[in-house]
Amino acid sequence: MRKTWNQIQSFLVSRYMWWGIILLGIFLRSYLYFLNRSLWADEASLAINLVTRDFSELAQLLDYHQAAPVGFLFVEKFFITIFGNHDYVFRIFPLISGVLVIYFIYRFARTHLGPAGLFALAIASITWWFVYHSSEAKQYSSDIMVASLLIFLAGNCFKEEAKSKEFFLLGIVGSVVIWISHPSVFILAGIGITLAFEKITQKEYVPWAWILSIGLGWLFSFGIEYLVSLRHIVADGYLIEYWRKAYVPSPPWSNKAWYGRTFLYFLDYTYHKPDQIMTWATLILIPIGALSALIRNRKIAFLLISPFVIVYMASALHLYPLKDRFLLFLIPFIILLTAEGFRGIYWVFSKWNRDFAIVLTGMLAFFIVWQIVPITYERVFSGRTVNIRPVIEYVAEKKHPDDIVYVFYRSNSVVSYYAPLYGIDEENIIIGIDGPFKQDAHQGFRDDVDVLAGEERVWFIFSEVADCPNCEDEDTQSYYLSFINKYGTLIDSVGGAASNGANAYLYDMTP
Repeated sequence: MRKTWNQIQSFLVSRYMWWGIILLGIFLRSYLYFLNRSLWADEASLAINLVTRDFSELAQLLDYHQAAPVGFLFVEKFFITIFGNHDYVFRIFPLISGVLVIYFIYRFARTHLGPAGLFALAIASITWWFVYHSSEAKQYSSDIMVASLLIFLAGNCFKEEAKSKEFFLLGIVGSVVIWISHPSVFILAGIGITLAFEKITQKEYVPWAWILSIGLGWLFSFGIEYLVSLRHIVADGYLIEYWRKAYVPSPPWSNKAWYGRTFLYFLDYTYHKPDQIMTWATLILIPIGALSALIRNRKIAFLLISPFVIVYMASALHLYPLKDRFLLFLIPFIILLTAEGFRGIYWVFSKWNRDFAIVLTGMLAFFIVWQIVPITYERVFSGRTVNIRPVIEYVAEKKHPDDIVYVFYRSNSVVSYYAPLYGIDEENIIIGIDGPFKQDAHQGFRDDVDVLAGEERVWFIFSEVADCPNCEDEDTQSYYLSFINKYGTLIDSVGGAASNGANAYLYDMTP
């Protein structure tokens, strides 16, 4: 029995288990990538900028209120220039980034967390948002990758046997990734503070010259990047106003509900399951992990904790919103702290009974991982994604030269991106006007339909219709169609279940 138990333990910490999880994560990302789903609104908005601008113009303020690191844009533009304007080309760099996330988490977790690192690797490999953003043409996958890369490189520098080349590599890479990921500055600030603190408290730590050189290199790179690109984003009043409610309340105690909402955002983007079980698991394991790390390795503890403190202060200054996808770069730190929490629990119980400690921590870790497996499985293999390409293709084939194409305001960027690819003349396209408030957009749609009354053939294209007064999600298009039906007669339509929410309707709008 003892021999069998030892064999089970050996297998669970063997390289086969580690690499099995890695391969699973790569498979999930690759599968979603090769589905080659249509670009959605935000992706299409960024894609239009990438296709219509040259490299120098990408450093300016982008159209459609898009904001992305100039280094990320340059990488995307490079792939488009080499491989052409295709949906899957826009997602090559996010896919590469998603795979690298798994690798860097693996390298750090196996070195610094031991068997508990299997939990971190498993979550990083299968959690839904990490998988999804690996096939989304936005910068969030590379944000996560850069965070994981810096964790890995800093961890190498914090080892007792660290050599000068580790610090040199951290300095060079840090100067580069500032251009690829905006939130990297918060991580680099935490690393720099940790290095300085350790030097002050340990006389025989790395020379000041190394630390100052690294810090000055990062500051110089950030200054140039700010002048080239970031200052344009900071000056965009629309983005500042749009994310106004996502900043730390001022004063901090004036809106306690904000902290609860932000915590739920973290849970959602970590596990995609912000329920009571995951809430309590996180509230218990994160503090245990932070305490365990402080006891075991102060440098690693500062590395994992400091970004939260720094980004909180940045948000309080209205420099960074704490909501939705902007939290993704912090998720590797949450995952690693949670894994450290399991390590701390094991350390406590192993003093009483080692076998019991292994079983307890193993079962708890497996229970949490299993909470998210069904979610990811369903989203990857059964998830509904809006597929507007066949709708646009159908309209292009059936459209008469004088037909008018009306695009619902939420579908603006998607249709604007795909229409030229399918030969739809932009001169006869009318884009619905959005408004600062939902009621303005609804009234704008009604006004547009009033104007179109009397036209013989009008195509109405809808996708990603997310809101309508007092109706369920599945009834959103019905609300708008009911208004069109007052003026016209339906002639043709395309979409339905196959397109998952992308539809086109041809109406005769004559009396």
